[in-house]
Amino acid sequence: MNEADRIWDELEDIYSQWGITEIPFSESASILGKSQLRKVFTGRSQELRNVFSLLKGKERRRILVYGWIGIGKTAFILEVLDVLKRKATNTLTAYISLPANTDLATTALIALAREMKEDKWAQQLLNQMGLLAAKSLKQREITGKLGIPGSGVEYKEKNIDINQPLLPELSFEDLLKRALEKYDRVIIAIDDLDKQDPATVKQLLLNAQGMLKSGAWFILTGHPSGLTRDILMSERGLFDLAMKLEPLEQDIMYKMLVNYLNSVRSEDCQYSVEDPKAVEPFTPETAKMLCDRSSGVPRWLNRLGSYVLQKASALKAETITPEVLQEGFIYTDQQVKGQLGLKATDLMVLDLILEKDILSDENISLEELQKLKVQEFSELLPILDKLTELDLIRRLPNEQAMEFTPTPLLLPHSGE
Repeated sequence: MNEADRIWDELEDIYSQWGITEIPFSESASILGKSQLRKVFTGRSQELRNVFSLLKGKERRRILVYGWIGIGKTAFILEVLDVLKRKATNTLTAYISLPANTDLATTALIALAREMKEDKWAQQLLNQMGLLAAKSLKQREITGKLGIPGSGVEYKEKNIDINQPLLPELSFEDLLKRALEKYDRVIIAIDDLDKQDPATVKQLLLNAQGMLKSGAWFILTGHPSGLTRDILMSERGLFDLAMKLEPLEQDIMYKMLVNYLNSVRSEDCQYSVEDPKAVEPFTPETAKMLCDRSSGVPRWLNRLGSYVLQKASALKAETITPEVLQEGFIYTDQQVKGQLGLKATDLMVLDLILEKDILSDENISLEELQKLKVQEFSELLPILDKLTELDLIRRLPNEQAMEFTPTPLLLPHSGE
């Protein structure tokens, strides 16, 4: 047996001993299969009730789900769409993550066209935009002897040339009409508005007002910093429901951890949340410590849990004790700080936040700004946004000042 086989088999033995087949955690719900998301999705009962109550009506609605990075927005809307797909009659649902440098009308057009696999025009639109269609589209030419069609013999096919839609909003309206001839209701979810800067988000929404008031239902997700108060105000008519996802309670996080672990156990080894075995290889004590450190944010639970299991397997630990858990937290800190793409200035800003615990435009000194080679705090915002996207820091909900603090993925500054 070579070294690679030996290491693989060793890991197989460790995970088998833990009663799981693999690391169950995922940083993004979008890469989970529908059946797995169904198993692990936990909590949000009132939020689901709010959305489903609107969706039970006949009048089309526009819903905004917003919250901080990692709070579970994608998982929430995918769960909503999964329920609709299984239980809502004659309803077409479409999901898409907002592509970079793309307006909302084009994004909605792509999402809808991808779901209309049998509609030739929808597939033509995708082909023209350079996107993969459900079926290759060909135009058949019939030729025959002496140039007489049909008198012999031969068929030729060529690609259909289609004009690119210059007015995506009008193209979307036309495609929507075709969809509504077949379905009673069309629901389009556009995820990840928070990938754009706040000014861009505002402009995207303002430009799409006409489309958002069309015959489709819309569910959008975004980040609070990209959503100004006037956009959230329902009296503007842009959204019928603007719902913020808050951090989850610790008992919900514990249940989520159990669900994740059960998702990679055999069918005959499923445990209830009350059973101490439900969190193995964690103990109930270390499981609660992990959930507590995750601060109610699902993505932090996923990232911490994944790194802790990786470290525990490297230590060949039979059980994740408090000591092993701490080693996992140290390993997490090392891994997230070592992410590719961090430049020297990024690390200097991160160290400053770790040292201060909270960095704001009010507590940074002129000397610290000079060390970072900037004159104003606002010049650091691109770096702060980058560190936020990487889960290294988070912005505190303070409307009076911009405040940033480390995430639980990082250990407190040692002061050395």
